[in-house]
Amino acid sequence: MPIDRAALMQRLMASFQEEAAERLAILESELLRWQADAPEPDSLEAVFREVHSLKGATRAVGLHEPEQICHAWEAVLQEIRQGKRAFLPSMAGAFLAALQFLKRSHAGEVLTAGQFRQAMDLLAQTTASQHRASTAPSVATPTVAAVEATPPSPPAPAATPAERPATWRGQTLRIRAEQGEQLAYYGEALRQHRMTAHNLHRRSHALQADFQRLWQRRLRHEGLLSRLRSLLAQGQMPDLETLRSLLEWQDWSLDLLATMQVESHGLRQSSQALDRDVGSLSEAYTRTVDELLLLPCRSMLDELPAMVGELAVQTGKQAELLLPQTSLQVDKRILDALRTPLMHLLRNALDHGIEPPAVRTANGKPALGRLQILLHQTSASHFSLTLTDDGKGIDRHKLQQKAEETGLLPSGSPPLPDAQLLPLVFESGISTSPLLTTLSGRGEGLAIVREALEQLGGSISVDSTPGQGCRFVLQLPLSRSTFRVMLVRLGEQRFAIPAHAIGRALRLPLTALHRQESGNSVILDGLSLPLRPLAQVLALAATDGEPVTLNLLLLGSAEQQIALLVDELLGDQEITLKPLGRQLRRVRNLLGATVLGDGSLVPVLHPQDLYRSCLQAQGPWQARPREEQPRRQARILVVDDSFTSRGLLRALLETAGYAVQTANDGLEAWNTLRQHPFDLLVSDIEMPRMDGFTLTARLRADPNLAKLPVVLVTALHTAEDKARGLEVGANAYLVKGGLETDTVLAAVNRLL
Repeated sequence: MPIDRAALMQRLMASFQEEAAERLAILESELLRWQADAPEPDSLEAVFREVHSLKGATRAVGLHEPEQICHAWEAVLQEIRQGKRAFLPSMAGAFLAALQFLKRSHAGEVLTAGQFRQAMDLLAQTTASQHRASTAPSVATPTVAAVEATPPSPPAPAATPAERPATWRGQTLRIRAEQGEQLAYYGEALRQHRMTAHNLHRRSHALQADFQRLWQRRLRHEGLLSRLRSLLAQGQMPDLETLRSLLEWQDWSLDLLATMQVESHGLRQSSQALDRDVGSLSEAYTRTVDELLLLPCRSMLDELPAMVGELAVQTGKQAELLLPQTSLQVDKRILDALRTPLMHLLRNALDHGIEPPAVRTANGKPALGRLQILLHQTSASHFSLTLTDDGKGIDRHKLQQKAEETGLLPSGSPPLPDAQLLPLVFESGISTSPLLTTLSGRGEGLAIVREALEQLGGSISVDSTPGQGCRFVLQLPLSRSTFRVMLVRLGEQRFAIPAHAIGRALRLPLTALHRQESGNSVILDGLSLPLRPLAQVLALAATDGEPVTLNLLLLGSAEQQIALLVDELLGDQEITLKPLGRQLRRVRNLLGATVLGDGSLVPVLHPQDLYRSCLQAQGPWQARPREEQPRRQARILVVDDSFTSRGLLRALLETAGYAVQTANDGLEAWNTLRQHPFDLLVSDIEMPRMDGFTLTARLRADPNLAKLPVVLVTALHTAEDKARGLEVGANAYLVKGGLETDTVLAAVNRLL
């Protein structure tokens, strides 16, 4: 069932308004007493708890400025609670100013950036006052970073380059003056060709009318011709009137045929010239537009170092990104679509590959991890992007173990060679990370990367050396304007297969077919290649009878090739690939479609899907059936002291089809878990009576609850907090931040 985000946000805002009003009233009551006397420990604890809960609620509904106010305020209160900072009377005024900002924001008043900065500055001044050990108001330049527990977020353009939509809406494209003149010239030539085509259409219409007149006259004289044949067969002479009428019709027909012959010759010459001129114009126009769309790769790469720095801070690691000095230019649409896969790869390298500084130093590596991107044009139409890191590499044992757990490999399989094992990292649900975080660990990142590259007509491969790092190689086209395919026929239907995915096209005699119990195969270059009919792979009706000749396409590489059997090889040609649209954005085995010169619509097959479907095929003519297992409704316990956040999580999970029960804090959750069975726990960390860390540790120590999956959803996002989450046994660690439904649901779906 799809999630109605608008309705969900409306319900969430209603809950937030109710919760915020209650918490703001408690804060105002407590802070008014702080102006006269220093707060008692209970009062300090109550204010800290209210500010923390209010921060979680504002984050849940996406109110960024109030959330930042609460975050800075909470940081000061935390240091007072821990004894790192003494309470000063001036702090009460700063806290009340922050409270007033929150109250006005809650009332729906539109506040300016200056008012927000003033509230943040007052909170920052409490830090400066403490350092001078004075009760006088601070006059030093305030800084929010001095009180924040984590570094401030980078500017939006550098932080989320990959989230920009790959569309041209609202974007500007710069062109040179000579390119503009060329396009104007092509437009004039196109108008001229259009007038020529219109004239040809008029002449062909007149020629068709003459042919119609000729045909009608023939029908009228059909009776005379029959009579003449009958008389001649009887040895009789026809009358003069009949002969005269037939001769007149013959003379008229010959004259008209001569005129039509001349006109048809002229039409052939004109259409031939028009075809040649339009072809040249089309090539020149396409070439110019392709040049317009070419952008330097540096325009995309220059955004990445800042993102790597931010990710390194979030993961508690040190890393640098080395970029190539290259002049390579690539289609803007390719670069736009490449941002998201590249971000996933960098995120994966930092979270899984690069080790913490202490671990690197202990292993004889520099504390600063290194990531490097290399670009190389491999042909006139393709280029490669190589991303390397000097991290710990891929743990082959964990990868094979995870593949067996997810059913990709049979349990107890012998160790696979790297050529077969490492590509499994691109399968959905495969992750060697012990902890699922907001950054990674869901096992979907590399699957998303492969899917995005395949939609661009590209591919990705991986190589890894234990203890030394990973190397990802992306093969991509330079442009999306043209696409070379191999056309094949299957029955009465034609299909197109991208040429870059085809190793060889072969025609072999039927004697090359080897029939075996495990399936048919062909021997080629000393290798026995499994044979799969395209009709079987696409689950289409098979052609009657056996073919006289084996028309084969080789998919895959090296020892992992598969021979695909088709009815006929029709040759290769360039096409314009058309997407399927949003309604059919992802259809298995289908990449898109194209319209050929004769106007027929031909499906373009997805080469990687096709190869995987061939691997899954069982036997020579039978596809492996899929067994649908009935799904039991899983029971989830949601724990959070903020009923806004609690309500958000409950609504999300119930909409996704789960049975959800809630608890207000860790102690209530602990008692509930001991009394009732649940399939998964979703918990906040900072809660009264028992926090999420303690709750998780108790579960892992209890024999009956030790295997219960635990998802921690919290505002704490430092590397130390995540490490503690891993230490106590959490399965996922997600940072709160608005309606991030995909992240939460992906984590829950994976763990269940």
